[in-house]
Amino acid sequence: MPSGNFNRTFRYLEAVDQASGRASRMDFYNIAGNELNLRRWEQKLCNDWKLIVRSEVDGHEYYSKTELGEHLHKLLKSHEYVGSLFEELIRDRLRT
Repeated sequence: MPSGNFNRTFRYLEAVDQASGRASRMDFYNIAGNELNLRRWEQKLCNDWKLIVRSEVDGHEYYSKTELGEHLHKLLKSHEYVGSLFEELIRDRLRT
């Protein structure tokens, strides 16, 4: 997947699966690399795109996929070239 955003989104969705459906904040931090990036991606994934839901259990933050996030994850796992396709569509749309 050549698109940076698609690849990063896929990595966050994969982290949830690898953590048996509930990724920790540290799992996401390891992908983000720093606190600022984590907050920015949390905003996108949870609030803007509604792919992930954040919850707190016993003072610890966890992330789980929403139904939309689950569907997108299946699509990204199944279709290697989805990122390229969307990039082309966006590029064509911006030109017109």
